[in-house]
Amino acid sequence: MDWLMQRRRGVVTALLATLLVINVPARVMTWFLPGEVNLSGLSGTVWSGEAVRSWVMVDGRAVMLGKVQWRISPWRLLWSTPLRVSAEWGDQLLSTRLGVGITGKWIFRDTGIAFHLDALRALMPLYLGGRVTGEFDAIGLSHDSLEEVRGRVNLHNTAWTARSGHIPLGSYRVDVGPGVDRTQLDDPDGREVNSVGVRDIKGVVSTEDGSLVLNGTVTLSGARYRIDLNATGPVARDESFRRAVSVLAIPSATGFEVLISGQL
Repeated sequence: MDWLMQRRRGVVTALLATLLVINVPARVMTWFLPGEVNLSGLSGTVWSGEAVRSWVMVDGRAVMLGKVQWRISPWRLLWSTPLRVSAEWGDQLLSTRLGVGITGKWIFRDTGIAFHLDALRALMPLYLGGRVTGEFDAIGLSHDSLEEVRGRVNLHNTAWTARSGHIPLGSYRVDVGPGVDRTQLDDPDGREVNSVGVRDIKGVVSTEDGSLVLNGTVTLSGARYRIDLNATGPVARDESFRRAVSVLAIPSATGFEVLISGQL
């Protein structure tokens, strides 16, 4: 009888502890977030909740994420991607499943994005309009560098929006996947830098429609990047547009080329 009572007490204690863990309020999430991430209007629990408003500080500027919802799947905690997150700010959307691998690498699965290029102007002098959507099967991030990206990015109805005038460009697709394995990389100054185990991430650019036809590749090798694009079509031969992009473009017989390399 005493054994039964002791066991019953253990079961009751375990149930109470489980209930306490399950009902930990969502505001506890703010204790574990980095200082750059801000949440307000929290409701729900740590396991399933939402924030009415959220934003991230980037170089001293607030990047709005809007309403954020999350759900943690306990049976995935020891493997895979236990956390499902979605964010919505107007027609700016983000959804993903994420987790942390045994090596400390952040793993993102089934990621979807949608935003207007205008949103990037607060971070960089980008004179492009249009809408971006993307779907990614997998993204791997380790030590602030991308190790893996598999997916597709679409740029819809892009336009040049600089002071020189509004010029419709077109719609484009970038198929992103693994490139080649490298044992060394070339430095932009001609020196060779050993980078054993570096795996390229390669994006193949193609044109869906438009008056500026772009084809080429964008390659990321560790912290180094290379852009190699060929531009043709009516806009590529327009002298005013060619002057506007002359800092980046190399004139050719059919339009211009963009060859840029550097380090992030």
